[in-house]
Amino acid sequence: MKLLEIYLTLLDKQGFQSWWPGDTDFEVCLGAILTQNTAWNNVEKALDNIKKEALMSPAKLLSVGRQKIAGLIRPSGYFNQKAAYVEGFCK
Repeated sequence: MKLLEIYLTLLDKQGFQSWWPGDTDFEVCLGAILTQNTAWNNVEKALDNIKKEALMSPAKLLSVGRQKIAGLIRPSGYFNQKAAYVEGFCK
């Protein structure tokens, strides 16, 4: 059985699970990047920082540069490395 068939069977039987928090697909992806090696409550703080600055889009995050991104996501740990990942994802 192909993976897509398995997924569709599970979706049909269980319904959409909505297990990963996020208001947009972009926010879900950022959360996935930021959650590596940290607790989710720290990721929430980082995402809140991005939202407070109204930068929750690839273009807006790229416009402020890696150093600013690193400052915003600092609560998530490994912020310099993750800032590079976020920047690469946004590109």
